[in-house]
Amino acid sequence: MNTQNGQSIFDIDFRDLGGLLLRSLWILILCFSLCFGYIYYTKETVKVPLYTASATMYVSNSNDVKYIYSTSDTYNAQKLIETCSVVIKTNKVIDKVVEQLDGKYKASEIRGSINVSSVQETEVMQITCTTDDPNKSAEVCNAILVVVPDILKENIKVGAAEILDEAQVPTAKTNLPSFKQPFVYGVAAAVIAAVIIVVAYLLDTRIKSKEEITAQYGIPVLSDIPNFNVKAKERYRTYYEHK
Repeated sequence: MNTQNGQSIFDIDFRDLGGLLLRSLWILILCFSLCFGYIYYTKETVKVPLYTASATMYVSNSNDVKYIYSTSDTYNAQKLIETCSVVIKTNKVIDKVVEQLDGKYKASEIRGSINVSSVQETEVMQITCTTDDPNKSAEVCNAILVVVPDILKENIKVGAAEILDEAQVPTAKTNLPSFKQPFVYGVAAAVIAAVIIVVAYLLDTRIKSKEEITAQYGIPVLSDIPNFNVKAKERYRTYYEHK
């Protein structure tokens, strides 16, 4: 819909909108602060520091000593490592690890903390254990090193494994509280609040100034009766709401 002078009643006064957002800056800051604080204190401060210990073994798909290297040996060893990664997490093997540790830790504490993988697609198998106790992480890793050769012999019935590096007690912590996620949520809350303010502004069709009367209806305003108890724009808004 256009007015007599060709100006649309839906034209946006960006200067007025910018002023509105500036005046509403405290609302945006409040939304950011509340959301940031809630996410940080409910999600981040409750995080428990974790420690990861690591050990390595050389895995061969054969017990025989070979003097000629073949790429097929590497491939077969990698497949053997993949098999070990599955077998190690079975109840039977986990029970052996618990037994090796003299029952110091429960099977349920160990199972989810173990990860087995091939180092850069080689015959080297890396065993990691991540727990909330650095000593526990190292002890579980070293217990697995002892159990793996028996796994290959008794369960998989092929291959051999030799210890390269035993696990050391880790000192580096992971899973520490971070400001990243709370900051993202805080910004999202502020943006949503800004969108609500802009939408409310666009849906507000009330007359706010005599310039708007001239622009929308194409008639001049010869005079007005000011209301000194309200701001300039509120005078026209109040008048036309009660007209």
